[in-house]
Amino acid sequence: MWITRRLRRDKQKGQADDGRFPVERKWGWQLQLSAQAETAFMTGLRAYEEGGGKLTIHGEHGILTLADPPRAISLYVLAARFAALSHNALRDPEGAVEGLMKVCVEVAQPGVLHLRGTASREVLAAVREVTENLGSWYGDAELGYVSVIAPGEDENTLMIDLSKAAERHAAGDAMREVVQGLIDDGEVTWARPPVGEQRRLLLK
Repeated sequence: MWITRRLRRDKQKGQADDGRFPVERKWGWQLQLSAQAETAFMTGLRAYEEGGGKLTIHGEHGILTLADPPRAISLYVLAARFAALSHNALRDPEGAVEGLMKVCVEVAQPGVLHLRGTASREVLAAVREVTENLGSWYGDAELGYVSVIAPGEDENTLMIDLSKAAERHAAGDAMREVVQGLIDDGEVTWARPPVGEQRRLLLK
């Protein structure tokens, strides 16, 4: 397929890793795939974006974000499902990724956060203040989303919907209690199932 040929040609020119579609195999979600399957997976994601799906890959956090509709999707989940499709995914990576993305966009599920959209920068800053000490942090007020790598033996990423935090904070609760409440109530999403101390994650 022309996209596969172009990706291979770009690799030879040293142009494939543009920051949006990582090539170097260093993240856990990438290692769920063989080198051949990862190339096909990235081909499918490129095709999805070129078809109108505005997406961003946050490789370190293992998260893919989609602007319209606003979604935060675990790359661990996507990669595992792509791998499970086996030869069918390698034969038609564009169709495989499109099908997987359709399910994630339409159905809220573990590893997939359906966001409500734009949050204020004040809410973003308040959530950052109480979560950034956990680990590597990323936030986007326009998307209404925060992700932070949580401590633990198995690296994992916590995803928070800023609109949910804003609703609870508006009731008068301090942001630390708000975010802790979202975690305790299961109103957050993880890139993969939390283990050990991640199940009982406490903010300092």
